[in-house]
Amino acid sequence: MMPAVSKAPNGSKSASALRWGMALACVLASAGAHGAGAAPKAAAERHFTLFYTAETHGTLEPCGCTSDPLGDVARYAAVVRAARRGGDALLVDAGGISFPEGGASARERAGNALRAKFLAIELGKLGLRAVGLADTDLAAGVSAVQPARLATNVSGGGAVAPSIVETAGGVKVGILGVVDPALASALGAKVDEPVAAAKREAERLRKGGAELIVALAPVDRAVARRLAREAGVDFVVLGRQVGAGAARADAVGHAFIVAPADELQRVGRLDVVLRGGGALVDAGGPEAAALRKDELDRTLERLDGELAGWAKGGATADAAFVASKRHERDALAAERARLVATPWTAPATGNYFTNRLVPMRRSLSRDPAIAAAMKKLDGEIGKVNLSAAAPPPPPEAGRPSYVGMATCVSCHKPAGYFWKKTIHAQAWKTLVDVGKQADYKCIGCHVTGYGEIGGTSLGHTQKLENVQCETCHGPGSEHVAGKGLEEPAAILREAPSPVCTNCHNEHHSDTFNYNAYLRDILGPGHGMTARQRLGDGPTGRSLRTEALAKAKAAGKVAAAKL
Repeated sequence: MMPAVSKAPNGSKSASALRWGMALACVLASAGAHGAGAAPKAAAERHFTLFYTAETHGTLEPCGCTSDPLGDVARYAAVVRAARRGGDALLVDAGGISFPEGGASARERAGNALRAKFLAIELGKLGLRAVGLADTDLAAGVSAVQPARLATNVSGGGAVAPSIVETAGGVKVGILGVVDPALASALGAKVDEPVAAAKREAERLRKGGAELIVALAPVDRAVARRLAREAGVDFVVLGRQVGAGAARADAVGHAFIVAPADELQRVGRLDVVLRGGGALVDAGGPEAAALRKDELDRTLERLDGELAGWAKGGATADAAFVASKRHERDALAAERARLVATPWTAPATGNYFTNRLVPMRRSLSRDPAIAAAMKKLDGEIGKVNLSAAAPPPPPEAGRPSYVGMATCVSCHKPAGYFWKKTIHAQAWKTLVDVGKQADYKCIGCHVTGYGEIGGTSLGHTQKLENVQCETCHGPGSEHVAGKGLEEPAAILREAPSPVCTNCHNEHHSDTFNYNAYLRDILGPGHGMTARQRLGDGPTGRSLRTEALAKAKAAGKVAAAKL
């Protein structure tokens, strides 16, 4: 095993960042004589790239309604193919690839199965050979697990193998997996304690010639840390509760824990360089250096504020404590100055790796073959969904039901004219344009009365396509029957924020602000008095335009780094 950079037994985030910053400063100092860019290759240098993912949960692409949607299998494929133009690349997935978290309704299972099959086939073509096994992967039973998984602590399970060995860039890489022992019943197999089993398999792989060992760990973080500390591996790819991922590799014992973001939002990339014996060190990289600079800026700002406050306090502040904080501030300022003055360069000697998360932004190119296959899949899923689609619950006597836009505008013509100019009037078209009108994940926010009594359901949206009047004001049958004179009113005159946030939430509408968005949908013939009360200020359109511009700029920066 290649010994890694050691880590002091201090778990605080600030202490960890400080230790990492010191290590980065050492790397920069050792490499500074070579100038910007990659260091000269040593005679025996070998290198390869390892892409790592986890918890894709059957998500092929993100909701496209946010300003900066992250994800997309086609973009991931394009990034991998671009990297391979510069050398060998391995792909691993730490588990949770196939099915959504939290289960799915019976009506969604057929579509989910098609997505899981698609991921297995297309990522297999891309070169994915090593995949961990998480609980969500068993949603359709052991027999439906695809592709085959790695789990060295499972005995008698037909869907798993203990490990594989792949050669990339002339380096023999052993890859093993573990599963949570709680899955024993679902697997119908014996599941051993993961750390001990991983240690045995790592030893076997080393004896077989593996130079680096990667463990796929769809387990709790505490277990992943034990794997890193005790199992004799070099990298542990976390595969449970990864969330937004970890920007830095976490040094634990002689190994490093890495974590991508879920749903392919940020794909992990390790670039490994071996030049013979010696320690494998985390060399940071340009992104890590920039991240450290941002951390230093925030810390220095905080310390400056604290020091200014203590100065005002005069004699009430402990002089020795203040002096120690001033010394800390000076050391951090010197580190920041070194980062600015010395661009990151690869170490000139020794073994090292860089780690980064690559955001899958819409500004990245898409692999055309996979993009075409995804569009075809949308059509197949739509057909399956429509074939089993049930109508919405029928109207009930004495209960309001939906009447549709045409009925509303028969009395409220000015409101109808104004509505046609809003984005709500284009909601259905945006689905049709991308072939998602029969997708359960999308349709609910692009029609009126979805899932409601007397409303709509997938395949049964006639007259209620788009975000019509009754989405905000409620079903209008009683209001129509009363000719608008019913007491109390059978509709909402003004829609409160919770009506909006059913769809305008962080998952689908990241720039939402209630008053700003109201300014877009109120006007002549439709709440003009309320619009005047709101006065001038940002609109939904302006907020989204600004966010799109920021996302585009960030995308250009990210694309330039690939």
